[in-house]
Amino acid sequence: MKQQDGFTLIEMLCALAILALVLGVSLRILAGSTAGASAGRDYGRLLAVAEAHLSALQTSDHVIPGERHGDGWSEKAVRADDPAFAGAAALKVLAWRLEATARSADGRSVTLTSVRLEPPQ
Repeated sequence: MKQQDGFTLIEMLCALAILALVLGVSLRILAGSTAGASAGRDYGRLLAVAEAHLSALQTSDHVIPGERHGDGWSEKAVRADDPAFAGAAALKVLAWRLEATARSADGRSVTLTSVRLEPPQ
């Protein structure tokens, strides 16, 4: 029997085919994780904008009812008519529902909602 010193052509082709499959799958996984990281970063930016606007509504001297809009954001302050606040009038406080929304150019949005109690003016 003759001893073999190298690889045959068929062995090399099989090894290259396996390598191509592994690289193809790896590239798809890498592309998917990059897209996921980008979406997460965009969501983080939207969340930061919405949090900043909601914080401004919560910490202002008094609530100004209505809606305000800007480039990629909106704020809304309305009286909370939830039954949970039915006793608020007896306590002589106003319950406000505050809402801040941030929107991206591609249509995604984040909305944060909070409640604020304040004495009547």
